This record gives sequence, structure tokens and C-alpha cells, in this order.
Amino acid sequence: MDVITLLVAVLVNALLMSMALVVCVGMRVRSGLQAWQFMLLGQALGFGLLIASARVAPGVLSTLGVMALSASASAMVLAVSRFLGSPVLRLWLLGPPLALGAVHAFIYAQQGLATGVTNIVIGLQILWGSVLLLQGARRVRWRWLCGMAGVANGLLTLGRALLVLFWPEVYPRFVAPHPLNIASLMVLNATLVLGTMGFLLAHRDEAEQALVKLASLDTLTGLLNRREWMQRAGRALGHADEDAVLLMLDLDHFKRVNDERGHPVGDEVLRLTGEVLRGELRARDLVGRYGGEEFCLLLRHCEPEAFGRLDARLHQALQRRCEASLGFPVDFSGGAVRVLPGETLAAAIQRADDHLYRAKHAGRGRTLCAEGVL
Repeated sequence: MDVITLLVAVLVNALLMSMALVVCVGMRVRSGLQAWQFMLLGQALGFGLLIASARVAPGVLSTLGVMALSASASAMVLAVSRFLGSPVLRLWLLGPPLALGAVHAFIYAQQGLATGVTNIVIGLQILWGSVLLLQGARRVRWRWLCGMAGVANGLLTLGRALLVLFWPEVYPRFVAPHPLNIASLMVLNATLVLGTMGFLLAHRDEAEQALVKLASLDTLTGLLNRREWMQRAGRALGHADEDAVLLMLDLDHFKRVNDERGHPVGDEVLRLTGEVLRGELRARDLVGRYGGEEFCLLLRHCEPEAFGRLDARLHQALQRRCEASLGFPVDFSGGAVRVLPGETLAAAIQRADDHLYRAKHAGRGRTLCAEGVL
């Protein structure tokens, strides 16, 4: 239970877990797990340098060691920010290690002050990452696991700083067999394990969300794919009081665009159509790519006047967007019906498709509506 043994245990623990992450999970560039791996490597490097400084070049190696530990704490904050999707300014990540290194080198001769300042900076960095995790954590278990482990580690680090600065006779030096030193290193070892477990859970959640997104969205347009749209629209129409308009639209002369301008241009037309539809519709409306150049929209609680304005906006917005981006306008033909009480989704789609067919044969570039839509 001596301090040097615990330091070596932290070093070995961090190295082994870093290697295990690479072997078992792999590292995606700019991922949260990659940042956590940097955190583990920073811990191993920092404590390795501190152990070596007891025998060789104490001033230089101890300064480099505290910089590595501070950089490790910054990597923890970076891991948190990437998993939570809340970017952190690079200055706030690089500033503490660089500033701490400069200050530590300047005051190294005053061992108590240097140790106190080091622990304050690193303790605050750890608490910063922990607070980010715990804010709005709700029932996300991995955030509580990592956040509480970080809080314990940060508080013990700050406690060590207080003893060094105000009661130096009680806490003589970093490697002394003081209970706080031993407790702090034991908690740090536990924190590395719990943090790695927590961020692996976060990585798993991220992967599951990506799979759900991949299974439910059309990759080209970013809209719901046919299967997902049908499921959600069916559930929406299952409510007895649901009042909705079903609009089916088909891009005009899309085959000609593919044949004359190439499939990449056709793909861009589809992508721009998806952007226009997402931009013009309300959050409660459902829009999906039904197949090819066909799209389905379920407009919930859509009054006749509102539908007329929306239809006009969609025609105009799509023409303007394609003209601006591709150099030629694109329009669509549409068929719209108001879903009848008790009507199935398949029946409503068939009626809307009939009106769409008529709109195409009437000259395209228009939306034909069943009674009650307008």
C-alpha cells in the first residue's frame, strides 16, 4: 500500500486499458473513445515521469509529469464533450497544461507551493469534466458512473492541495505514505476502471443510435425511409381524433435529369428535395422518401388554407433551390387527400396516388387535391 507501488499500479492500469481499447474496440479519429485513450496514456506518461523524477532530473521530469497529467485531464474533458456533442474551445483544453508547466518550472524550488498549484489545476479540470457529465444526466447511467467517479477523484485532488498549502506539516511530500495520498491513488485507479467502463457504455449507446438512424432514415435525403414512414404514419392514424392530410409528390421529368445530366446530378436533386421538405414542414408532420423520386407527407391538423400556402411554398422553394444550386429548376406533381375517419393508411395512399397520376397527366407541376383538402 505504499505510494510508489500505487503509482506503478496506476501506470500499468492505464497502459493495459489503453491497449485493450485499441484491440477490442478500435479507435475512430475524433471519437470520444479516442480522447479517453489519450487520457489513459496521459496518466501513464505523467506518473511514469513522476516516478522517474525521484531518481533522475527531478526538476525537468516532474514538470513534464504534471503537464502530462493536466493534459490527461483535458483529454477527459474532450472525451466528455465529444460524447455529449458539446464542443469545447481548444484554448480551454491546451491552456491549463501549458500554463501549469510554465508555473511549475518557475516555482519548482518551493515544493509545497508547486504541489499545491498542480493539484488545484488538475482537480478543477477533473471537476469541470464531471460537472459537464452530471448536468442533465437524468437516467443516463454511464454519465452518472463517470461523473461521480470524477467528482470523487477531483475532490481528493483538491483536498491534497489544501493540505499542502495550509497544513504542510501534516502532508510533507507527494510520495509520503500519507492516508490522503493512498486514498487518492486508490480512487484514481478505480476511476480509470469505472471511467473506461462508462465510456464504453457511451460508445455502445452511440453505436446503437447510429444503427437505429441507419435503419430508419434514407441515407441520400435524410428523410424517413419507406418502412419507417409507414410505421409512424400508421401509428399516427391509429388515433381516433387524428385529422391529417396525406400528400404524395413525384419529381417531374426525373428520369430525364438522370439520363441527360447523370446520376450524381439526380442524387443531388433528391438531396435538395429532402432539404426543402425538412425546411418547410412543421415538427409534427411526417415526411419520408416513398421510393425513387416519390415522397409521402402526412400533414397533421392541416387546415385547407394552411395546405394551400404550404403547397405553393413547396413548389416555389424546390424550383428556387435547384435553380440556385444546379442551374435548372425542378418541380413536382402531387396528389393530396384528407384521411377519412377509420380509413387505413394503404387506402389513403392509394387515393393520393390516383390524384398524383391525374396531376401528371394534366401537365405536371401542380398538385391535385381531393374534396376537403382545400
